[in-house]
Amino acid sequence: MKPDLHYDHEVAKHDPKEGFDPTEPEASRITMFVVISVATLVLTIVAVQRYFESAWTSAVTEKVLTTAPPELKDQRALEAWRMTHYEYTTPAKAEVRLPLARARELVLAEAAQGKTFYPAKSTVPKVEAPKEAPKDAPKQ
Repeated sequence: MKPDLHYDHEVAKHDPKEGFDPTEPEASRITMFVVISVATLVLTIVAVQRYFESAWTSAVTEKVLTTAPPELKDQRALEAWRMTHYEYTTPAKAEVRLPLARARELVLAEAAQGKTFYPAKSTVPKVEAPKEAPKDAPKQ
């Protein structure tokens, strides 16, 4: 046996005629185990994700998208009625609520006559010419 110069101690060299160790694991079985494990993991992840999405959808449907309670329906009906009918807003009958369409007509008519609630003049924005860059400035 020749001494190996790469190590400080003696390294035993085996005869190549001995072949391989018959107790080595079979690569095909290991590969099959890995493929089956990865496929099982992917199926489990997909199943958990689908379950989560179905639970999330049912929770949103139950808590958000279901029919409104009767109190909310009554409130919305009252608001819709107030948007389309005249009504006194105070017990002293000092203020009147107008339907939205009529109030819009009155505001637009006053604006056309120039009687706006706040003083305002129509102005046209000034057009500014772009400033020239200094001649000694570096170009971009």
